[in-house]
Amino acid sequence: MKRYLPFLIISAVLILALGSGALFYRYRSQPPPRPAYGKAGAEPPHLRGSPRASVILEEFGDFQCFPCSVLWTTLKKVEPDYGKRLAVIFREHPLPMHPYALDAARAAEAAGLQGRFWEMYDLLYQNHAAWSKGPFVRPSFRQYAATLGLDLARFDSDMDGSEVTKRIAADQVRGDSLGVDRTPIIFLNGERLAANARSVDGLHAAIDAALKPKPRSPTPGKSP
Repeated sequence: MKRYLPFLIISAVLILALGSGALFYRYRSQPPPRPAYGKAGAEPPHLRGSPRASVILEEFGDFQCFPCSVLWTTLKKVEPDYGKRLAVIFREHPLPMHPYALDAARAAEAAGLQGRFWEMYDLLYQNHAAWSKGPFVRPSFRQYAATLGLDLARFDSDMDGSEVTKRIAADQVRGDSLGVDRTPIIFLNGERLAANARSVDGLHAAIDAALKPKPRSPTPGKSP
């Protein structure tokens, strides 16, 4: 029996390691929770952070919208302060008044199909002043795709493809169901934030409030 003991120990260690790995993979691959308010948007949503975060910030944005580019800068400052406690979801809501917003949304979604949505999101807002004046925006978007090392033939095809069209339409339906009529609009754990809460200080205050433990309701029949 003693001579088999080392093999039994090694087998037990391997079983534990495989079990831990499976649990880790399950945690890492857990999809974002479906929202409990409004109609569903594009699935899976573009989520930055942990789907298990205590606070979910859902932004409805338009890449040609100047206040949205300001919010992009603000979020860059706020997100690092919360780590795994905060996750950000971006929803496409290009407005008809912005002639290049839909093409920009298509570029972001096409990049997303190659796993680079957030990188394109950053480039579109970072270079907002350069491309948003038009009129020839697609060459700019293609250059951003090249910078990201995307398959350009696929990027060109996907920009006008059905998958991108469906994702943008689904986000629009979700936005409409929540009364989104302008951009940017932010929901924090389902609560719509006022425009004056979109500053660094305002977002910190709203997120901090959402992170505070909710008081327990008194048990029926017992004095509080």
